[in-house]
Amino acid sequence: MKLHHIAALCGGILLATSAFAAGRFDDITVSDQPDGDAVDSFPPSAAKVFVYAHMVDIPTGSKMKSAWVAVDTHGVAPANYVIDSAELTADGKVNVVTFNLSKPTAGWPLGHYRVDLTIDGKAAGSPEFDIEKQ
Repeated sequence: MKLHHIAALCGGILLATSAFAAGRFDDITVSDQPDGDAVDSFPPSAAKVFVYAHMVDIPTGSKMKSAWVAVDTHGVAPANYVIDSAELTADGKVNVVTFNLSKPTAGWPLGHYRVDLTIDGKAAGSPEFDIEKQ
């Protein structure tokens, strides 16, 4: 009986170690510059919004994706509307990934937004920001 519990415990440790070793993003930042300070709200006239993150143990060839979502724009777009997405492939030469989205022609609608980040289809973070009158 004790041996069974030890085997289950060891199996759990192996699974936890494997999950921990998977690639991930660290220090995910939303900014008005490609490597700028964190910003949590932008004016409707903001030229671009950037999301950058440090890549940790992400294997070469992994697909990193950003999906820009208008969570609530007060009726301008449907709730949780995916505005755009982009995919990059890890090449082992850089340790920071940067995604950006340019201002719509009429300016950013006021509201709440998020960027869903994935690595090889697995959730890797969802930083949020607001567009507000400033």
